[in-house]
Amino acid sequence: MEEATNMTSINTVYDSIIKHYGWEKYENSKKRLLRKKYAFLQKHLVLCNSKEFVDASGNFPKNMIPICDAPIIRNLLIEAVNDAEEDNLVYEWFNGNVDTDDSLKSILLYAQLQPLIREPEFSDGVDDVTVDEWLNTVAAAINFNTAKKTLELKNNLERFRNNSLALDSNVGFGDVIVNNGNGRRFYGLKGKKNRIDVHGKTVEELLDSVCTQNDYFEILNQMLELFAENAKERVRHNIETYAMAKEVFEAESADDACEHDSIASEYTIWYQRIYEFLIANPEVCQDIEKKAKTTNLADFFKMKDR
Repeated sequence: MEEATNMTSINTVYDSIIKHYGWEKYENSKKRLLRKKYAFLQKHLVLCNSKEFVDASGNFPKNMIPICDAPIIRNLLIEAVNDAEEDNLVYEWFNGNVDTDDSLKSILLYAQLQPLIREPEFSDGVDDVTVDEWLNTVAAAINFNTAKKTLELKNNLERFRNNSLALDSNVGFGDVIVNNGNGRRFYGLKGKKNRIDVHGKTVEELLDSVCTQNDYFEILNQMLELFAENAKERVRHNIETYAMAKEVFEAESADDACEHDSIASEYTIWYQRIYEFLIANPEVCQDIEKKAKTTNLADFFKMKDR
């Protein structure tokens, strides 16, 4: 972090917003409101550690922010208190009323946040690096990229379902039915269908083995199971690398090596995701700690509520 010349007080942002809305007569109460919204932004959007932003004397004033972030924070807070606009998802999100696990809501929220972050690049000369950091951080914080791919997958799955309805067959292929002449029937031979196994087969070989819609779904489900296991192993490998570095460099936090010229950092969100993975998979955490000869690995990646 540079000297205090690159820092400004968050109060300058509050003053600008109060002037924007003409709230001068209610300055004290409105500043309390804005402080709450800024605290929400810190906790849920950027997960920043305010102690990283110091003044020239080395103090840790909570009201200091990088100058490059001020116009972006101003735009976000203006919408965070804007209760006059209908369908303002930014306002709703700052009030905790938007479930970003819902793919469509996440996409719609990002669509409203994006122009607020981009606008200062043209009006206030905010550099494109800072803008991109904020966009990447916001996208990660509200699960935007995952939501976009998930919705795309859902749409493709619906298209596949509609195109394959004519293959949705319950016909017992291979069944030999015998009639004993007394009105009773029985199976002379019950047709058996071998279960499709995706392992060791090319896409072309799998498609050649498909007869029904259910066969396609069987392939999809098996592939998703493989993806899940593969992803878990890749995450584990990445964490092992960090765990080794943690001991070598005697780091206290995963983001110790990150530059913090802005309070927004996509790395911070990523590290928090790793923390959540380790908490959800304690056996993986313990195995990595043992292999890397380290301790408190999950807390090393914890970024929220610091």
